[in-house]
Amino acid sequence: MTVAPTRRGALALALGGMALPARAQGTRNVRLVVPYPPGGTTDLTARLIAPRAAELLGSAWVIENRSGANGVVGAEGVARSPADGGTLLYSNEVLTVLPFVQRNIPFDLRADFTPVARTVSIPYVLVGGSGLAPQNLAALLAALRATPERFSFAGSSLGSVGQLATAALWQKLGVETTFVSYRGTGPAMNDLVSGAVGLFFAPLGPAIPLVREGRLRAYCVTSAARQRVLPEVPTLVEAGFPDMEYEGWTGIWGPKDLPAGFVARANRAVNQATAEPAAAERMADLGLTPLAETPERFAEVIAAEITRNQALVAAARIQPQ
Repeated sequence: MTVAPTRRGALALALGGMALPARAQGTRNVRLVVPYPPGGTTDLTARLIAPRAAELLGSAWVIENRSGANGVVGAEGVARSPADGGTLLYSNEVLTVLPFVQRNIPFDLRADFTPVARTVSIPYVLVGGSGLAPQNLAALLAALRATPERFSFAGSSLGSVGQLATAALWQKLGVETTFVSYRGTGPAMNDLVSGAVGLFFAPLGPAIPLVREGRLRAYCVTSAARQRVLPEVPTLVEAGFPDMEYEGWTGIWGPKDLPAGFVARANRAVNQATAEPAAAERMADLGLTPLAETPERFAEVIAAEITRNQALVAAARIQPQ
C-alpha cells in the first residue's frame, strides 16, 4: 500500500515494441485467482484487464474468486500451485501488511511468489450511510471527537488501507470506536448501505455510484488532491491532516520460480492491456491510475512496503488477530 507521501507518476502509455502476437504462447487455460468476493476493486480491475491480457498471450484466463481469511486462502492456493504459468494470483497491497495484523500466515510474500505486474493504484474515500447526521467532513470530525461511541467503521479486510487509515484517524482525533473487518469490499459496502455499520474508508471505484445515487455520503478522499470523479469531496489534507495520504494498488503474482520468460511476456501483456485507451478511460472513471512497471520494480515496491507497513502497524497499535 502506498502511504504518504504518495507519488503518482504519469502512466507510460507509449509501449512501443511491446505488442505480442495473439498466439505467442499457444492457447491454454490460466486460472487467475482473486482472493476476494466479487464486487470489490480487486475483482473489478481483474475482470477489466484479464480478457485483453489473455488475448495478447494467446490464452484463456478464467477468473476464480476464492475468498477467505482476508485473502490468505486464495493466495496460499496459488503459492502451492505448479510454477508453469497455469495459475496466477490477482490481489492487492494487503499482502504486504498481513504478516503484521494476522497470525499464522502460511506463506512468505517475497519467498513464495513471483511478482509479475502491478496494475493500478487506488485512492480511497471515507463514506458513510445516508442516515448519518453529520452532513460534511467538519461536522463528522466534531461528532467523532464528541461521541465516538456512536460510530463504527468497516474494513474490507485485516491489514487493508482502510484499516490503517481508520487507526490513523482515531489517533489524530484521540478516540477509538468499533472496527468491523469484512471479507472484501462488497460485503462491507452492503452493510454500510443497510446501516449495519456507519463509516468506511473504501476504495473509490465501488463507492462512486452509491455516492452519486445518494445511498452513501462521501466525506473526504485520502489522496493528495481531490478526485476528478468526485470534485466536490475534500481531502484529509485540506482538513488539516497533511500526513494522511493513503492509496492501495492491485497486482499479479505467480508461484515462486515462475519461468523468467513467461514473467516477461505476461508483464508486457498486462501493461499493454492496462494502458489501452478503453481500459484507461474506464479506470479513470473509477478514479484509478493504471500502472506500467517491470517485475523488478514491482519486487522493489513489495520489499519497501513490507518494511514501511511493519512500522505503521506498530505505530497504530494494531494487534495481530
